[in-house]
Amino acid sequence: MSVEAIEAALRERLAGFTALPKAWPNEDFDPRAPGNLPYVSCDLVKAATTDQTLAATAPEMVGRLIATVVVAKGSTSRPANRHADAIAALFPTGARFAAGSQMITITQPPQTREGMSDGAYWRVPVVIPFLAA
Repeated sequence: MSVEAIEAALRERLAGFTALPKAWPNEDFDPRAPGNLPYVSCDLVKAATTDQTLAATAPEMVGRLIATVVVAKGSTSRPANRHADAIAALFPTGARFAAGSQMITITQPPQTREGMSDGAYWRVPVVIPFLAA
């Protein structure tokens, strides 16, 4: 089970959303730099790794990609919601794509969560559930 391959495949899929820059964990990104706001904050949440075989030869990882659209506070919520809808459209239920020797399957419809205020920003998370096997 290669977490590196899973993250690379999810990054590649999200690269299809070209409207905004992306901020990934443990990479330099300054939202105040010119051209970086609005942006998408990306997090990979690994929930569980299991293996239903006796020989432990078929590991599966359940997880979520959380792509949070971040816009300046004080603007309407419409631009953030529009971007969130576009991100969700990249990950329809049942979509499958390669992650190294594994396949990633989108197991449920992406969930666009309620927007929230965060200091000078307005954030709208999109939760994308997946299974890597």
